[in-house]
Amino acid sequence: MYVQLTTGIRRTVLAMLGASLLGAATLAAAAEPDDAMAGWLGKEITIGTSSFSDHIPVGGKLTLVFDSEDNVVRVCTRSGSRQQTPWRMDFSTPCNVVLTFTRGERYCTLEDVKAGNAEVLSACHRLRSHDVAMHPAAAKGSLELHDMIVFLVKGEDGKHVISILVDSPSRVTAGGTAIGHD
Repeated sequence: MYVQLTTGIRRTVLAMLGASLLGAATLAAAAEPDDAMAGWLGKEITIGTSSFSDHIPVGGKLTLVFDSEDNVVRVCTRSGSRQQTPWRMDFSTPCNVVLTFTRGERYCTLEDVKAGNAEVLSACHRLRSHDVAMHPAAAKGSLELHDMIVFLVKGEDGKHVISILVDSPSRVTAGGTAIGHD
């Protein structure tokens, strides 16, 4: 009986130790934000210009937040006092838009983004989502999802600037751009 009790206790202790190690490994495996995007995280960005204010409103405010559990960046929006139109669709619920980070070789400039050279832009640090609903589709009862790319731009005087490009996979709507800074 003593041998059976000792074996049972030993198994229990080993099981608890294994569970503890697994828990520690899970915590250790939690993702850390990439240094290339860290400066933009937690900064409130105000949209200064937008060629599609029905998608991204001028005066709107957003904050990029890193979700270490899912290893993604969430876009948390709020209305600003000078916001021209309300946030719509996926942006109307704070932190509902999810982006993935792609490390490039450098930060793009606003001129790079305006030029639209795909080869140059592919070398830039960026965040992307392929499925963002920004406004109702033209056809009643349907939903149009957009590709959204957020380029991280180092602005003057150390400002954190973003340039947002949006396109529709169905090419029903014209693409556009929005620029914001902290």
